[in-house]
Amino acid sequence: MSRRLFIAYKLPTDLRNELLVMQHKMKNNLQLQGISWVKPENMHITIAFLGQVEDRMIPNLEGIIRAQPFGISSVRGDRMSFFSRNNIPSILYYALVNTEELAKTANDIRGRLVDKNIDFDRKVFNPHITIARIKDEESGSALKEYVSGRADSSGSVIYKISSITLYESRFSENGPQYVSLFEKNQEV
Repeated sequence: MSRRLFIAYKLPTDLRNELLVMQHKMKNNLQLQGISWVKPENMHITIAFLGQVEDRMIPNLEGIIRAQPFGISSVRGDRMSFFSRNNIPSILYYALVNTEELAKTANDIRGRLVDKNIDFDRKVFNPHITIARIKDEESGSALKEYVSGRADSSGSVIYKISSITLYESRFSENGPQYVSLFEKNQEV
């Protein structure tokens, strides 16, 4: 059997709550159709998307995470931004400042995946948190206009990341559900 897996930093509660407030403001002020808002419990910072992985590989992935020297990492928000397809906004995300701590841990884990011949999406590590997926072009344009007209005041707040998690992505009628299979925590 195989599962759809990824390794990610788990968000601290204070950052998740801040993003939830931002998300609610956008939802309430715009009331757009064709926007799929990410559930707060599904928000994370992807380190490596693995795709379909055989169950027999899960202990190897747990070992990679367990072996990673990992202290508490500081993270600071940068801005709301968009990934686009054909110049049309498709994903609203909260960009994070890529600190040396975050990048080193992500690159170390990715290096261990390479060493163990475990395939993953090799996109450059770009720390961000997906806020919404945009399915309607007009709604995407309206959301982009709304976001660009707002100053982001949360960039000065420092959050503490203290957990790396191996997640399984399960699809359901209510959207994706991310289930923690293994987690490495540090005391805050």
